[in-house]
Amino acid sequence: MTTQEKTFDGALGAVTTGLLKFVGGASELTLAAGPKDSEHLYQGSFSGLVPEIDTTAGVVTVRYPRRLHPFSVRRHSGSLTLHPTVAWAIEVDGGTGRLTADLSGLVLTRLDLGSGASHVSISLPRPRGTVRIRVAGGVSNVSLRRPQDVAARIAVRGGVSQLTFDSQHLGAAGGGATFAGPAYDSSEDRYDIEVLGGASALTVDRA
Repeated sequence: MTTQEKTFDGALGAVTTGLLKFVGGASELTLAAGPKDSEHLYQGSFSGLVPEIDTTAGVVTVRYPRRLHPFSVRRHSGSLTLHPTVAWAIEVDGGTGRLTADLSGLVLTRLDLGSGASHVSISLPRPRGTVRIRVAGGVSNVSLRRPQDVAARIAVRGGVSQLTFDSQHLGAAGGGATFAGPAYDSSEDRYDIEVLGGASALTVDRA
């Protein structure tokens, strides 16, 4: 699909839980919470190469053309907002680059970053219970920032280089390494981050 500019939206209806899926990657994309009084489950605006967006029973699937490359010289960009009263799980797969997500105004239940993600910056919301984040192998230059008083743990399953956790530059860590803040075990609302291997330049810090 090669439309120069296009907008999308989906009706909120009675949806209370949602799943946002990026299939085939995304690039030059911003993601944020929309207004609470919106009647839309999501709203999006894209230019250059734009995706197809399908919505079924609260599952929003964003599918870019296969030829999309995160570092393509062709100009393309997009913005997407999600309804803040819906509890969202987010799955990003397939070579995502230059993604900036301010999720601080959302309810997040789960976050999966697939292989090939690069130059990704995410501001996390205050969690409800234990919220799991999965970082697949092959990601690089990824920053995850959470509220100042929220506990977190990182479990490394397959190796990571240039790891920074709460301003501590930990360098390389092999499979089996676990890093946690002192309040993690006693906190009910927290982030549990799993790194599956092959990650580089991963930063998990407080806002």
